[in-house]
Amino acid sequence: MNATPPRLLRLAFALLTIPATSLGAGSPEARPAEKLREHGAEDAAAPVVTEGNLLESERFWPYELALTGSWQPAGRARPLSPGVLGVLIRVESSGAALVDFGRDGRHEVPVGATDLVERANRIRVGELHKMAPNFVLAIGPRLLDSESATPRTFGVLATSRKRTFLTVFADPDAEDFPELVEAVAPLREREGLLTILLPQGEHPDSRVRERLRGLGWTVPFVYDHLSEIYSRSLLTEGARLPALLLQTAEGRLLFQSEWRAGVVGELRSALEAAPRETPASAAGVDPGSA
Repeated sequence: MNATPPRLLRLAFALLTIPATSLGAGSPEARPAEKLREHGAEDAAAPVVTEGNLLESERFWPYELALTGSWQPAGRARPLSPGVLGVLIRVESSGAALVDFGRDGRHEVPVGATDLVERANRIRVGELHKMAPNFVLAIGPRLLDSESATPRTFGVLATSRKRTFLTVFADPDAEDFPELVEAVAPLREREGLLTILLPQGEHPDSRVRERLRGLGWTVPFVYDHLSEIYSRSLLTEGARLPALLLQTAEGRLLFQSEWRAGVVGELRSALEAAPRETPASAAGVDPGSA
């Protein structure tokens, strides 16, 4: 199989991340165009990135990577060909790379089977451009703002100001949803943390928005037609719902658990141990364009 040329893949991704400007009646209004300044991920003085320090070097993670040789995913009849591109979801604590290959599926791939380390070092020395932290770039354009008085997109600008992200995977119509909301709502006051809802089940965006406003939990949420796709990408295989997932701006996993009594205490502990530095992108968005 021929790999998509990197330039074309980047163009396609750029088009996907631009908020809609042609919105039909009843659709959320797009925010004014948001212009990202240089992210500034490069740091040639930083230690060389290796397979052994990828978790500590997350600021250099590339958004996309390529297979360096033929690789056989489990359960697939044929191997993926050298050069096939995928989106890096995160590097797991096991050292494997969790990669979304689109129609070829999401797989844990040995880092050595990819050019991840090479691309990370090219970002480190400034040879490869990085637009923004990976999770910010992936999720920011796909969020709706439930706090706004009128329906509108949440935007990359607001997303980029945060350094940690609590993603809640839950059905907003479930009987225990208000209980979950009451438990996690105080975490919204945490500096640098953004709480996001990925609604489970099929719910019109307008109904999710009104549900959140009715509960006084006006967090941004992912579009209904994208929520299932992103849930499959982000959650580990076999995760039980409702679920909570805590990540850095780059997508590094800090905590994951099904929703249950007492889990918020564990989540608070994970937050205490989370990185406290402000991501470079927080200062890398042109406020004059927002």
